[in-house]
Amino acid sequence: MIKKFYLIISVSFISLASFNQDITVDSLLLTRRTDSLDGNVKTYYSPGSKKIAVELQQLVSNAILYYEKKYDVKFNIQMIVLDSGQWFKEIAPYGFVFYDGTHWLVLNTGMTYENFKSVYGFSSISHQLDSAFNKNQLTTEEVIYSRLKFLSLHELGHYFILNLSNAQSPNFWTNEFIAWYFANEYITKYQPQIKKGFDVFCRTVSDFYPVEHTSLRDFNELYNKIKIGNFAWYHSRFYFLADKLYQCAGDSYLKTFEANFQKKSSRDYSQLVFNKLIEADCDGVISKWITMTEANLPSARGLDLQPVQHK
Repeated sequence: MIKKFYLIISVSFISLASFNQDITVDSLLLTRRTDSLDGNVKTYYSPGSKKIAVELQQLVSNAILYYEKKYDVKFNIQMIVLDSGQWFKEIAPYGFVFYDGTHWLVLNTGMTYENFKSVYGFSSISHQLDSAFNKNQLTTEEVIYSRLKFLSLHELGHYFILNLSNAQSPNFWTNEFIAWYFANEYITKYQPQIKKGFDVFCRTVSDFYPVEHTSLRDFNELYNKIKIGNFAWYHSRFYFLADKLYQCAGDSYLKTFEANFQKKSSRDYSQLVFNKLIEADCDGVISKWITMTEANLPSARGLDLQPVQHK
């Protein structure tokens, strides 16, 4: 049986719960020298990084406007965009963007390709990444920034689910999946140029990373102990599931998820019922995706869904 529980804070690839709880983003920001951008999403950034700070602020601000109008809610969030010299290493290694559980999105300014592979554990698939980028006429910089922008909305999705929706993810993997759905819905509709680089990256990681863990049970039970590259492999699979369900369910899915997994519910689910609630009206998608993922079959994007017309 799958039991509902409350997940307080979740970020991409790390959990803040493992760090000193006396250290906060607000207190650390006071120790950094930053410039700032006004706007609906107040943004602090490392001097010299205005260009990427503006791009990230615009992306997040536009996504917020979309979701505020769609769901009649009000976001109350600010952003910090830091380079490697000013990064909050007291909380997380450089490169690990996160939502802190209060009102902060903390993002990086980017990194070199070699550092990117080293930080995220992708050196073992360097050849495959290079080949995929060349084949799709993508520069490493394009992929790195596509991923950074996608992740910024993924983290915004965590904020939305925790604070503004009536949904409560029943476990770790669905918490990450639904944040990818949130990010993918907006980017598919309004920023498809970002999607190409991210899709190629996820496909390559999904198909070639030498995984140790593939089961959803391992992801839920070993959440903070899985190697970073393996964690990225899981996230790539979650993204492909979100993308395929979006092709089927479109803009209505977040409301369906909210209705099926409500806050303050103590309901238990059999695996069959759980799968049905996740896939909504997209029959058979979840069971096929789980089989492909846990068997590590070439990537979990071949789910044969018929796309719907998005309005």
